[in-house]
Amino acid sequence: MGLTIDDLVEKVSPAVVEVVAARWKTLQEESAQRDEDHRTKVEEQLKEQAEAGTKFMAEMLSGMKQQTEEAKTYEKGIGAARYIRALAAARKNQADPVKMAELLFPEDPRIAKALSAGTSSEGGFTIDEELSSEIIELLRPMSSVRSLNPVTVPLAGNTLRIPRISAGAAFAWFGENANVPKTEPVFDQITLSPNKGGALVPISNDLLRRSASSVDALVRDDLVGSIAAGTDLAFLRGTGGTQPLGLNDTGTRSPNTVASVAVFTLATVTKELGKAIQGLLDADVQLRRPGWIFAPRTWGFLITIRDGNGNLVFKPEMDTGTLFSFPFRISSQIPINLGAGTDESEVFFADFADVVIGESVPIQVDASADAAYHDGVNVVAAFSLDQTVIRAIIEVDLALRHDKSLTIVQAVKWAA
Repeated sequence: MGLTIDDLVEKVSPAVVEVVAARWKTLQEESAQRDEDHRTKVEEQLKEQAEAGTKFMAEMLSGMKQQTEEAKTYEKGIGAARYIRALAAARKNQADPVKMAELLFPEDPRIAKALSAGTSSEGGFTIDEELSSEIIELLRPMSSVRSLNPVTVPLAGNTLRIPRISAGAAFAWFGENANVPKTEPVFDQITLSPNKGGALVPISNDLLRRSASSVDALVRDDLVGSIAAGTDLAFLRGTGGTQPLGLNDTGTRSPNTVASVAVFTLATVTKELGKAIQGLLDADVQLRRPGWIFAPRTWGFLITIRDGNGNLVFKPEMDTGTLFSFPFRISSQIPINLGAGTDESEVFFADFADVVIGESVPIQVDASADAAYHDGVNVVAAFSLDQTVIRAIIEVDLALRHDKSLTIVQAVKWAA
């Protein structure tokens, strides 16, 4: 007959039972420890995942915040370009400029706000001061005169008068018990008046219909380039009347002048450049912001002229942006066809701390798809070319606080 479990238990010695019980207890403890280790490991993994998720979310939120901030940061002048595009589209479609700005640039509320606050007149819409200032700021590096850091003042009214000392008080020696000689400075004034100038910029309607940011930049650059070229020419060679009187004027003003010799050598060129600087020093000009402006032909001559040993004389220094230690600018607005032989040019050296530019900050703009303009050869109808003509009007003037703060080297034939 077979044995039951109870029979086996009765036949097993207490010692064996004790061993089995101990082993069973050990197995239970090991299993519990494994469960605890597994639970701890799982908890650690979950914690790591949670931390990683939190970090990811934080980085994602930070990125979204950064993108939002970047979306609110605009390149200089882009606002003015969008203002013009919205106005052009409104003019073409006979629509409200503000609503057109909201439709075209919903991400840039400045445009609709500026158009809403802007005033409309016969001259077009007046761009608000914030957007106009961006355009003015961009003119600086593109204009030879502006880039040499002249004094800039706002023209709020019809004229601005700035006093200056035309003759200083004199110093004198005197003996004991004698009266101190009485001397007084002599004052006069310079007057700045707004001269109205305009730029016409034809733009393809295909471009205006596109919403890419590069189109905004193109409109901005065309507008800024046109204004910079026009005002720079006036600042250098304006004839007065309805335009500023340029730096080259020797009729109303009496700047220092140096007559360049017709047959030039390295020695004569060096001497004439030195005389240009000396003219200011002789007049006790402080040279706070001095600088040169000359034509590209003159620049090309100076960087290639060599001494008797074949060494480039001025190029090593000019590669750093200076000539005789003073900064220079190159301007194609300085002609090279002056004089009886139509082969002469000019070199300007001035302390631009004494050059004053007055400007009315708000710029007036308007747009038309029906206007005609002169392309340099013919009168062209914008409508037939599917173009829109942008017109920008700016008011500026230029004056010298001291005539002797400027030297003009005249009849320059270098490299002719």
